Amino acid sequence: MEFKHIEYFIETCNHKSISQAAESLYISQQALSRCIANIEAELGCTIFHRTVKGISLTEEGKYLYERFNPLVMEFRNTLSQTISYFEHKPKKLSFACAPFIFRVLGPELLLSFQETHPEITLDMLEVSDADCDSYVLSDTSHFGLLAIPENRHGERLDYILVKTLPLYLYVHKDNPLARLKTVNFAELKNENFLMLDKKSYYRKLIYSYSKPYGFKPTPTFESSDVDHICSLVNTGKGIFLATSNPATPVLFKNVVLVPFDDDTLTYSIAFVFQDYEKLDMSAKKFIEYILENVIDN
Repeated sequence: MEFKHIEYFIETCNHKSISQAAESLYISQQALSRCIANIEAELGCTIFHRTVKGISLTEEGKYLYERFNPLVMEFRNTLSQTISYFEHKPKKLSFACAPFIFRVLGPELLLSFQETHPEITLDMLEVSDADCDSYVLSDTSHFGLLAIPENRHGERLDYILVKTLPLYLYVHKDNPLARLKTVNFAELKNENFLMLDKKSYYRKLIYSYSKPYGFKPTPTFESSDVDHICSLVNTGKGIFLATSNPATPVLFKNVVLVPFDDDTLTYSIAFVFQDYEKLDMSAKKFIEYILENVIDN
């Protein structure tokens, strides 16, 4: 007999119901009934009385239960202790992350995760979008965090959506666009675009949004440093498109954030990976923690 089948038998005895035992085991009643029938065939006896009122153990069933129940309980306790032991061993969790993701999600999430799981040390590799993709594709145990248009998630990698945010126009306060309540993308045709560098998916996003309006923005400056770009907007050197950041008006007094009149202009932050089941337990804990604690505003 397989040990798994013995576990199924013990679970059925504890529930005194095939349907309830099957539900707790996450298998069908038919599969559990076949398992019990196989045990009876192998032993050459009946282990359950079956009546309209339910099931009860035969003498042979009682003997089987008394012999195996302590072993199953010991196995489950040992398994639980083993999992707990390995869960609490110190681990370093490496993952790739596009720049400034946690400025948007909140840097306190990283600190609070470390406080909740002191056994896990986070090793965040802050890299470009393209390099994040390459990192994830290099190993099935790798995962990353990207902020790209929602309709691009899933093109190369599986993903779990964390948060979708609207894009804003970052513009100098003296630019006429800064006085608008909302801005249409067509009104940006003659503006100087400040962009993230070529390894970011940002450029493709901007081009896809400008195409319906018959123009293709020409970058006047590129950088992987968002603060550097915002400082240029602050001195009136061009415009920038990004998600809202509460720190921006504090750090850059001349920068105004104007919403777009099109609510489809968004960025979506998502975890990306090859196969969620191939991620280790610490990775899954981190992903679940972020999903449960990110503020939806």
